[in-house]
Amino acid sequence: MFGYVIPDKPNMFIKDFTLYRAFYCGLCKSIGKRCGQLMRLTTNYDMTFFSVFIHALTGTTTEISNEVCILNPVRKKSVIKSNPLMEKVVDANTILAHFKAVDDVADDNSAGKKLADSLVIKRHYKKACKRSPEAAEIIRQGFTELNRLEAERCENVDLIAHQFATVLKDLTKLLAGEDYSDAAGTLMYNLGRWVYFADAFDDADEDAKKKEFNAFLINYEYKDRETFVKDKGEEAAFILNCCYKEIMNAFDSVKLKSYEGVITNIVWYGLREQTDRILRRTDKCKQKTRI
Repeated sequence: MFGYVIPDKPNMFIKDFTLYRAFYCGLCKSIGKRCGQLMRLTTNYDMTFFSVFIHALTGTTTEISNEVCILNPVRKKSVIKSNPLMEKVVDANTILAHFKAVDDVADDNSAGKKLADSLVIKRHYKKACKRSPEAAEIIRQGFTELNRLEAERCENVDLIAHQFATVLKDLTKLLAGEDYSDAAGTLMYNLGRWVYFADAFDDADEDAKKKEFNAFLINYEYKDRETFVKDKGEEAAFILNCCYKEIMNAFDSVKLKSYEGVITNIVWYGLREQTDRILRRTDKCKQKTRI
């Protein structure tokens, strides 16, 4: 995943932010327990939202404990303790991390990323595939087709975004089980489209320099960020706002059994603020800093 689906903290109740952070820390600790400490570096905000959403959709009971963190061994934080559903989310995150690393290596042939995947991620990826074969197949099919279309410089960007969006939708259906609904699938599908196009617009500078595929650079001669935003900003705004509108429409019909405050903040405010930041940005919008 990427790191764009974040809460709008200024408009978030303290209780909801505390709960969201507990999910983030819980995902991080669950990754460490299931995959080893180095794999905790793959913790990200998008998968944290996915974890909260799946738990809310299924009404899965969670247990909170106060624990210290390897980054702060003195101050204790609230942490969602690992459970069977969280373990499935961890497996999905591990598999996604592998395919993201493979994609990055294919793009820029980074020796560091190749080494990280071969020495750290790949062996945990193999274990995750054995534990969660259905999730592995969903992700494999989606990324294989996505990479093929990008390699062919496909000009139908909706078709390319569809591959990533379908991965999120099918993972939601798999993990939610009988609690899955068409509204939940539609929300996650359009969130996948939003993330794909947000990342493309945000990464245009780097992709242009490296001559990598980018949905907004097809048949476009890149000069500088200011010119790019002026030329492509209206197109990007239309696409991102259409995705956002579909997410909001679907959210109205999603039946959540818990954590509605956390998810409402992210969907109503977080995505809106991120859309505006991406369209007007002067710096990178992708979030990597820990909470």
